Amino acid sequence: MELNYNQDLLKSLLTMVGKHAPECVQMKAQKVIIFNAKHQSKPQKSAVDTDPKYTELSDANFKIQSLDSDILEKFQKIKETIRNNIGLE
Repeated sequence: MELNYNQDLLKSLLTMVGKHAPECVQMKAQKVIIFNAKHQSKPQKSAVDTDPKYTELSDANFKIQSLDSDILEKFQKIKETIRNNIGLE
């Protein structure tokens, strides 16, 4: 029943196109055939890698301007990590 409704709806939409678009005046659907298939196409996998790798651009030469010892310690670890990534240590 739903397929018949969709079939009639599609036929009427195709007929209405001619009324709204002058270049499609001769488009009229007399018969619409719908195939009801149980098989579905497999979704295509994305070829884009979602885990990009970047080369290190920083040289770890930045000033840490904080009085908080916890922040100083964290930035020192960041500097060490950068130096290890570019092979300075």
